[in-house]
Amino acid sequence: MKISVYVPKDLESDLREQAKAQSMTPSLFVQSLVRDRFEQGPRRFSSSFAALAGSWEDERSAAEICLDLERRRQDATRTLLR
Repeated sequence: MKISVYVPKDLESDLREQAKAQSMTPSLFVQSLVRDRFEQGPRRFSSSFAALAGSWEDERSAAEICLDLERRRQDATRTLLR
């Protein structure tokens, strides 16, 4: 299968340098990056981070918390979500 990928100009030189350092073409280098990412599998949270799930105590509903956050925003140009 062939897939075309747009690489912005500001990344192109870095991509070419990294590929050259690995003695690869840019195409093979990108393939290796994608392959490595898939082989790593999905990212997992650490057990200490996962233990925080549900630990936030607040009497308010999620909607009330969102409204409170919106009201406290410093950016006055944004509109409130309702």
